[in-house]
Amino acid sequence: MNELIERYLSAVCSYFVARKKNRIYHELKEDIDESLDQYDSIEDLIVSYGHPRSMALQYGYRPFIGHRFNPKIVNRIEKYLFIISSIYLFICSIFYLDQFNCLPITQYREIATTHSWILTHPIVIIFALGIISMIAIIILDMRHGVCQEVDYNLEKENLNKLPSSSLYPNHSGEILFMIVFSIFFLLYGIFFTSDMIVQIQNESYQMIHLMTNFFQPYIMIIFMDFFIDMIKHIYTRNYIQYSTIINGFTVIALTIFVINSNFLNEYLLPFNYSIGYNLVDFFILGALVLIYSFSFYKLLRNIRAYYSSFRG
Repeated sequence: MNELIERYLSAVCSYFVARKKNRIYHELKEDIDESLDQYDSIEDLIVSYGHPRSMALQYGYRPFIGHRFNPKIVNRIEKYLFIISSIYLFICSIFYLDQFNCLPITQYREIATTHSWILTHPIVIIFALGIISMIAIIILDMRHGVCQEVDYNLEKENLNKLPSSSLYPNHSGEILFMIVFSIFFLLYGIFFTSDMIVQIQNESYQMIHLMTNFFQPYIMIIFMDFFIDMIKHIYTRNYIQYSTIINGFTVIALTIFVINSNFLNEYLLPFNYSIGYNLVDFFILGALVLIYSFSFYKLLRNIRAYYSSFRG
């Protein structure tokens, strides 16, 4: 298929997700293929269909928020959110890795006495950062808003400016993964706040509570990255770089933890001892695998998108 057609199809379908996205892609592709012989060039054909957003509206796209925010403000707040989140993730990782004796330093243990609440409540911290970011976007947009009228005309000279298809998100696999991810960590949270886990911690020497706290910042960062990912119709260079840094650091930190902590020998409870012990191992191993897998997937996806679209 002509690359220009593929770019146009990707631009239209970026407004949809899951099965509807695939259905519209195939319907529009079939319609374009049938119309090719009616035009002198592919450019004339695509111009006749109109702006990708206009075509998406014809297929039933309805924006959740009708207001158009200033993209410069949104990108700036997104940048600050990623920077602050990255710093928080770095501090949490260093602190907990040191607690597990994975680093050749010990001075970070002093953080526990003064900043333990911040380090052990990443759900509150990340959620608060998200709320503050949205409030900042709304306030700044009220002062520096953009025109709400959209020009849906598609000029032939602008066709080559359509971004590469690799920059348009395809959320089908990620949505399915996040459903599994959310259900797993809902059960994870219920189990690790139950009376059973208190008894298990008293019976064993493993630092179960420390491991659960160690995973929390990565879980929240994944949810934050996924939320930002979902509201994007196209990946920008800056977003790919920020997401790559966070997910790359997550992969590195978890790898250091598994290797240097002698994880399988020292931090897992004995199998076949009791159902409670087996559940602890299941949830801890499951959490590690899910966080690692999703971060590694996002890391590879970002690198592929960056080099296929921005390396020039």
